[in-house]
Amino acid sequence: MKIKKYQAKSFSAALRAVKRELGQDAMILSTEDRKNGSSFVEVTAAVDYDFAEPRVMPADSRNQVPPGNSELSELKMEIQELKNSIENMKSSGCEISLPLDRKKMYLFLKERSIREDLAIGLAERASSVEDIEHLLSGDIEMGGSGVGEVGDRRIIMLIGPTGVGKTTTTAKLASNAIGNGKKVGIISLDTYKIGAAEQIRIYARMMGVPLDIVSNREGLNKSIQRFSDKDLILIDTTGQNPKNEDYIHRLRGLYELGHSIETHLLFSTSGDCDFFIESCKHYENLPVDCMAFTKTDEAVKLGSIYNLCHYYQKPVAYITNGQRVPGNIEFVNSRKLTNLILTTGSA
Repeated sequence: MKIKKYQAKSFSAALRAVKRELGQDAMILSTEDRKNGSSFVEVTAAVDYDFAEPRVMPADSRNQVPPGNSELSELKMEIQELKNSIENMKSSGCEISLPLDRKKMYLFLKERSIREDLAIGLAERASSVEDIEHLLSGDIEMGGSGVGEVGDRRIIMLIGPTGVGKTTTTAKLASNAIGNGKKVGIISLDTYKIGAAEQIRIYARMMGVPLDIVSNREGLNKSIQRFSDKDLILIDTTGQNPKNEDYIHRLRGLYELGHSIETHLLFSTSGDCDFFIESCKHYENLPVDCMAFTKTDEAVKLGSIYNLCHYYQKPVAYITNGQRVPGNIEFVNSRKLTNLILTTGSA
């Protein structure tokens, strides 16, 4: 068992020092704001090692004297009492030792599924709970939303893990562009999922939009050339586990065709945030321009949006909030998105 005090300029810096030295299993025992010429934070942390019996010393060891039985029993008792104290602290939760104002902000953010390290950092930066909205809004970058606006010809490819709603979102973007007077063509590369081709075919027929279904990059190249008269070409792709290196390699090969492709990476707000954060490491090998968040109507809480914005550092293009086509897509600004994060799932 090891207990140690850490001093740093901020809570987040102290927390990083604790995890770096004591590991992820370390527990925060207390946190205090201190002043000694300058303001700093002091964090007391502990890591609980299993108690090991003392090693039996060789008979000819003359320089070390092992403790007697009574001393050893007393030492064991003290360690056990300390372990019991730490277990009680674990069950109570480490955040109880935070200063009251910071604790309120920390709990407010945790309740909205913002990750612990990010919640601590925000609580540290905010002067009050009311200040949280301003900080979140400033941390979220928006961009890439002008799908239906007047401008140059665009080719947009939607990528993302399985089940995030790429095909439905493709139809939503197509419908939005048509509503803005644009000529649209759709290309589907999703020949992997059963029924995917039929789904996009129904959407295309409903909107009166030409559709090509292709299985490789050569077919994609021909379709892009065929749709040369379109203002907007939307490419729907197969959803697979991004840990699959072959899948990422195939996607990367599409950019070698020489076309200017704008890439939108989709995440579902009703999915596993930890999995999506891990996925970001693999999508970094692709020239992603922006993110979009789907199924916000199905999510209990929307803190995952802030988490992914922080870890992936890409602008947010739009959100979707239902299955209706046309409709259920919003090109929100950072303030409205922040408001959704802070109010969805609140009591």
